[in-house]
Amino acid sequence: MRKVEVSRVIKAPRKKVWEVVSDPTSLPKFIPDIKSVEVLSRVGNTITYKTTSIMGGREVKMTQKYTLHPPERMEEEILEGPIDMRVTTILEEVPEGTKYTRSGDVSFKGVLGRILGRLFAGSKLQEGAEETTDKMAKYIEAQ
Repeated sequence: MRKVEVSRVIKAPRKKVWEVVSDPTSLPKFIPDIKSVEVLSRVGNTITYKTTSIMGGREVKMTQKYTLHPPERMEEEILEGPIDMRVTTILEEVPEGTKYTRSGDVSFKGVLGRILGRLFAGSKLQEGAEETTDKMAKYIEAQ
């Protein structure tokens, strides 16, 4: 497993940041490789959804789960797909807005996972997480 951690201050109130990060249907708005998001269920504080993405030139389908602890924490887990991931997102109020911290472990499984693992080897996985966080922050700040 590879550890990935990203932290950034987003110049927006925590409530506004929470609305975006806790809604999986907002993902395609700042991650252009996500082609679709289908919410499968919302039960209590849990959202299960399926994404279709383009990764390494290939279409990848994954089933994921958010466990929400509003407005400060969320756990994310991939249930099905070529990636095994468990990530925690924490939102803290700071004078400049909201400190967004996302950290967790990622690994790749199966034949497609091995291909993706080679494409996202080393620092590319961390760089991708930072790039996605920057796009998300710009999206939120522009609203």
